[in-house]
Amino acid sequence: MDFVSVKDFPEGKTYVLLSKNYRKNLISHSMNQLNCKNYFELSIWINKKLKTKFNGGDVKYWIAGERLDERTKKIHPKFMPLSLVLELIGLNNEKIENLHSNIISYRSGGSGLVITAPILPIKITPELDSIVIHLFGDGAAGDFTPSYTQKNKAQVDNFVKKLENCFGKFEKSVYLTQGKYQLRFPKAITDILSKYYSIESYRSHDSDIPARILNSADKKRKLACIVAFIVDEGNVRDVISVYSVNKKLINGIRELVTGCSYNCSKIQFNKKASSYLFTLGTQDIERFYRDVQGLSKEFSTCNLSFKEDEVKFIIERRTKKNPKNRKITEKLILDLLKDNNLSARQISKKISYAYCTVIHTLEKLLEEKIVRRTKTNNKTYIWGCFE
Repeated sequence: MDFVSVKDFPEGKTYVLLSKNYRKNLISHSMNQLNCKNYFELSIWINKKLKTKFNGGDVKYWIAGERLDERTKKIHPKFMPLSLVLELIGLNNEKIENLHSNIISYRSGGSGLVITAPILPIKITPELDSIVIHLFGDGAAGDFTPSYTQKNKAQVDNFVKKLENCFGKFEKSVYLTQGKYQLRFPKAITDILSKYYSIESYRSHDSDIPARILNSADKKRKLACIVAFIVDEGNVRDVISVYSVNKKLINGIRELVTGCSYNCSKIQFNKKASSYLFTLGTQDIERFYRDVQGLSKEFSTCNLSFKEDEVKFIIERRTKKNPKNRKITEKLILDLLKDNNLSARQISKKISYAYCTVIHTLEKLLEEKIVRRTKTNNKTYIWGCFE
């Protein structure tokens, strides 16, 4: 298994807090190696080496691991620049494994959210790859605190678990905004991902599947990314479709699908939605679902989340032969609507008919003024019979 070592982190952006004895010994041994008489002399060496402007007081606070803010009278942890730590362990011929085990926490910059109980080194797993895809889907990242936004709270919780499995425990906040849950998490995570995967942008129109993912020989890694994209950007009705305004991104997802030997349609442009899309071949849905079940047994967060029931419905419906008789279909729908107001998708599930069959029948009944429809706040039509 491959790993991302701390030496592979973006040095100029990452700050670490080391265990007490380790940081004291590291600085003490470095001063002996350099024949520095005091912290001031060590700071001069540091500034020449790293082109920085630290002073002896900074060295003192690094050893203490904290600093008192005279204005607020609050004590804050004092993180060391990773670039400095790597210079000092090189000076002392320290093993990187020792550094990994002595990093208590780390963050991006001097004030970012903190990874409080890190997993080091970071394992390259399907979960890690899929985090990248989630960020391309319902995420936002760049030179700011990254976030992940979803209507479904269970999926937000699943994403948190995925981050924890890869990076360890971390500071976070969750807000409910306009009916959606928004998770904010440490920028250090996206800084690391950006460097390791050579990601230039997470923006909807500019993102692209990293070569490390596209060229992976591990089907599980590709499958985890497909699943992540379906959860965030997929539409599951009679078929599984995935959408994006970014043709380059959707082409990369399609390449992952074909790389897993699943059949799929060609990419089409939907003028109404102003986006590109393709569908997974219906003949491969059962195999796809079995593969996802196998993947989630090993990596529990790599699942179809709240869209699993929709995929299972497609599979169940494919095994059931419905009579091709409009009158039978109409009767089933009208019997349901006598006492219920339902969406087309709800009707489809209750009678186990394809969504396209249900909506086509409803539209005919609407033309004949046998049923009525009302648009809800989330732009879904609710159907019912006239009283």
